[in-house]
Amino acid sequence: MTKKKLVAVTACPTGIAHTFMAAKKIQSWAEKQGYEVKVETQGSDGVKNRLTAHDIATADGVVLAIDVPIMDMERFDNANPLNVRTQELIKHVDALLPTVFTRGKEKSDAASDLPFEQKRSAYQVAIGHIMTGISYMLPVVVLGGLLMAVAKITGEFVDISGTPIETLDKLGFMTMKFMYPIFAAYLAYSIAGKPALVPAFIGGIMTDEVYKRFFDLEGWAPSGFFGAIAIGFLVGYLVRYLNDTIKVKTELTTLKTMLLVPAVTGVVMVLTMEYAINPFFGAVNVAMINLFTEAGDAGRGIYSMVIAAGTAFDLGGPINKAAGSVALGLNGMGDGFDLIARELGIVIPPIGVGLAAFFDGRFRPRVFSNEEQAVGKTSLMLGLIGISEGAIPFILKNPKMIPIMILGAIIGTQLAVVMDVYQSLPLPAVWGWFLSSDPVSYTISVIAGSSFIAAALLLCTKPQTANA
Repeated sequence: MTKKKLVAVTACPTGIAHTFMAAKKIQSWAEKQGYEVKVETQGSDGVKNRLTAHDIATADGVVLAIDVPIMDMERFDNANPLNVRTQELIKHVDALLPTVFTRGKEKSDAASDLPFEQKRSAYQVAIGHIMTGISYMLPVVVLGGLLMAVAKITGEFVDISGTPIETLDKLGFMTMKFMYPIFAAYLAYSIAGKPALVPAFIGGIMTDEVYKRFFDLEGWAPSGFFGAIAIGFLVGYLVRYLNDTIKVKTELTTLKTMLLVPAVTGVVMVLTMEYAINPFFGAVNVAMINLFTEAGDAGRGIYSMVIAAGTAFDLGGPINKAAGSVALGLNGMGDGFDLIARELGIVIPPIGVGLAAFFDGRFRPRVFSNEEQAVGKTSLMLGLIGISEGAIPFILKNPKMIPIMILGAIIGTQLAVVMDVYQSLPLPAVWGWFLSSDPVSYTISVIAGSSFIAAALLLCTKPQTANA
């Protein structure tokens, strides 16, 4: 008897945690059922285990566990795939995957009752577009930060003035200034495809200091992250609307797509940025900066608490990315507006989970399963290189742990604020700790916040839940 064949693609915004967790869930489920399976991952390391046209054509079931647009989506035009978000697939794999083989046929009552493919809400659609933009923005932040880090670390030992190493520092800073243009461009791309890329990119340039410096604008305030969100959505939906509503003969399609739509979009984009988005969100940013600056040390503490809580809330999710993007945009715009809360909010939760797994069973009966022990070790290593997603399996299993993650991040951040530690480079990884204003105090802050999380996880998890 021929085995059933299941193929799938997984992709999450960061291309790190959920991408491979979903792939592992699909692989394990199919192998347990005795099915043939092949899973393509589109992660941070590129496309792996790519599905061929033959793979898709001969498959009995196709799954797309994706949170962002994927490469070569047209491969699945006639495959009737099951579309589901990675997190839903991870949570409900046993209930969801059996329905894959009924697609294209009349579904059973049980399958029709499943909620996984209900129409997404406007909020979910919007978050999906935002996360797409962020997924393309992150490599810009990482590369820019690394270039600056190489220069600054080298500068601790030798004079880099006038050398190519100094050029790295300047290029890193310049690279960072492209994060909002890239974000806005790919947010719009997620909505309307390639025609929206360039106008949204230009709109993104108008949200930040590059625009101010080039046009020598006095008294102008950047609209930053929220301005980039606004222009990304405006351009994306405007391009989609124009393409859908303007009807022309086939021979005039090129004029429409290469002249009419770009012209209308460009004019509307510039006018909206100049007279609505930048004035409004620029004023909001100025008001926020003035509020926290005038509050002095207390203002820095409150600002850092908010950023740390948002960063630790969903460990790489939309709130995490939004908090981090706000911090990146405000970095250096006033006293107290640095990246200490963002950096600590990223590393403290996964390191705390790793410490909990390390100490589990040493002072009391074990509370974590063998699988959780392995996840904890991975989480610790990921935390040290500045990736928070390693702790996700723990909060997926028990969302009540989210407040623990938040409190740990706040504790570490507030301790750093009290000890007057500053970090202006977007480098949460362990090598970035040494580039803070006080590496020893920075490390103490990490240990304090992580230790709280580790102790709370061990004390709040009942021993009988262990599955050793």
